[in-house]
Amino acid sequence: MKKSVLLLFSLLFATVSYAKVNVVVSVIPQQTFVEKIGGDKVNVTTMVKPGSDPHSYEPKPSQMVAISEADIYFPIKIEFENAWLNKFKEQNKKMKFIEMTKGIKFIKMPDHGKMFTEHEDHDQHGVHSEEELPFEWAGVFELKKGEYTWSFDKVDGKYADPKMRFLMMEVHEDNHGHGHHHGDEGDVIEEHEDEAKKIFESKTTIAKHGDTLSKNETTYELHFDQNKDQTLFKVSIKEDGEYIFFTQHLPFEFEGKEHFFKDLARNDVEPVAQHPEANEHGHEHHHHHGENDPHSWVSPSNVKIMAKNIYDALVSIDSKNSSYYKRNYENFLDEINATNSKIKNLLMNIETGSKFLVFHPSWGYFAKEYGLVQVAIEVEGKEPKPKMLSKIIDYAKEENIKAVFTQLEFSDKSSRAIASELNVKVIKETPLAADWSNNLIKMADAIANNN
Repeated sequence: MKKSVLLLFSLLFATVSYAKVNVVVSVIPQQTFVEKIGGDKVNVTTMVKPGSDPHSYEPKPSQMVAISEADIYFPIKIEFENAWLNKFKEQNKKMKFIEMTKGIKFIKMPDHGKMFTEHEDHDQHGVHSEEELPFEWAGVFELKKGEYTWSFDKVDGKYADPKMRFLMMEVHEDNHGHGHHHGDEGDVIEEHEDEAKKIFESKTTIAKHGDTLSKNETTYELHFDQNKDQTLFKVSIKEDGEYIFFTQHLPFEFEGKEHFFKDLARNDVEPVAQHPEANEHGHEHHHHHGENDPHSWVSPSNVKIMAKNIYDALVSIDSKNSSYYKRNYENFLDEINATNSKIKNLLMNIETGSKFLVFHPSWGYFAKEYGLVQVAIEVEGKEPKPKMLSKIIDYAKEENIKAVFTQLEFSDKSSRAIASELNVKVIKETPLAADWSNNLIKMADAIANNN
């Protein structure tokens, strides 16, 4: 009997002694960093898997199970966390949330509309972005005569902006003709942009909660009621037809639990086309210029800061293995320093301020650390139109850009067109690679045109 009790006690002690720290992270590079320091003392689950969009990812049931068993979650300030961190807290109230990015100086996302204006001769090149338009979004709707509602909700306790300009235009037969297809609706938007821009920049009519919006030759300035969680406007359609709505901001920024545009029977009314185009969930996910750039892990200096935060967190929760974590932490610092040295060596002959083209601006911290400039091809998450693409190609030739990067998570159509004109390779990279060190070294090598 005594032997059985002793054996049971030994087994329980061994289980406790060798229990691993359960860690959850948002993206793959974080998993690499945690495992470098935690070694065989940690179990790491990553939310956003390779090839998935970290802006709009939705966790799978198996990942929610991992959340319920986790000791630590390391947020890194990517977009999907905004929607899910509170849910994770509800799932596991004992789990500690520790900022991996504590101490990092964030930079701002670039202004897509001014990406090319840094060039001293930009007026000569006529580089004017679509984002110079006074509206961020346009949607084409096929509507029946009647009344509709357009709602604006507070998100996280506030409106995305206290007011917004709004214009509704009817598409007439002489503007668009018979026999067009829904695939051509994007062209309808482009055909009306110049006219809409003129009206947008003319006088405005103020509209408040409960007011009716109709087809007009002036722009409405919608004022949102700060005392209400939702501001509602009526939309009056006088005859069946096709209508384009132009809005100063993306309507999804004001969308709460319900779709923003409905008929009187409370059915959702979706656009047959919109610009920018929506993703598979019906929303366009992207970063706005002026927001903090979340891709902080592409800088070796930032990785050093993250490593210290990881080390401190693991020691605080598992102090008995502190010497093990310290040894791994110091080894990881050596790896970071070696990576930095290799990158500097590769870029030693590259002039400060040299530019490289990317589709999505994920490499800002890398560029900043090594005196480079990333130039984004996308405009708020979408492919540039042919005229803009031509201007980007002219700009890239003038700047003697040697590298064009596309990302595994995004389309490479525009990148390939540009690379073909420049006679350079398209390099498929991702900031979400597990082998963070080789990934950054490959970036530097491609920029130096050494491959």
